[in-house]
Amino acid sequence: MRSYFILMMCIVLFGCSNDASRDAQPDHIQLEDGGSVTATKQLGEYVLRLVVQPAGGHTYMFHSGIKYVGTEPSHTIAHSKQVFMVDIQANGESILPPRTTTNIGLTTELTNEDWYTERYEITLTQAQLEKMDGSEANIVLHAYFQGGHSGYEDEKKMILSASQALMQEEE
Repeated sequence: MRSYFILMMCIVLFGCSNDASRDAQPDHIQLEDGGSVTATKQLGEYVLRLVVQPAGGHTYMFHSGIKYVGTEPSHTIAHSKQVFMVDIQANGESILPPRTTTNIGLTTELTNEDWYTERYEITLTQAQLEKMDGSEANIVLHAYFQGGHSGYEDEKKMILSASQALMQEEE
């Protein structure tokens, strides 16, 4: 009876983790000429966007964006120095070095239907590429802000398969 209970709990936990990951999948993915990928996901009154562009070798440009799509003409969000954090994970663990940001109480006014963007350049090392090879690798876009009906603690993220965005040129 005890082993049956443990087995059932494992099935429930694995099922929930897959659902949580599925909830963070993009609503729309568009492949562009030149190998760039654009992924978008609506989260309440906001749309997250991530554009990944190859910049040569194993260097990639990440353009993270947020757009307010609510009923007001504009909306102010509170955030630290950066609204976004782009992470690359292999088997659920980050392959990038730890990064920090300051907790400055900045505000940004989002005008309805206009994008607020931040740019990142990431060059992957051979060791990072090896960690990704043969694993379940993902690009995770986290948005950290507070505004309207959304607080800092609310999880705002989008998960994109790294094979869709980073491995294009190898196919």
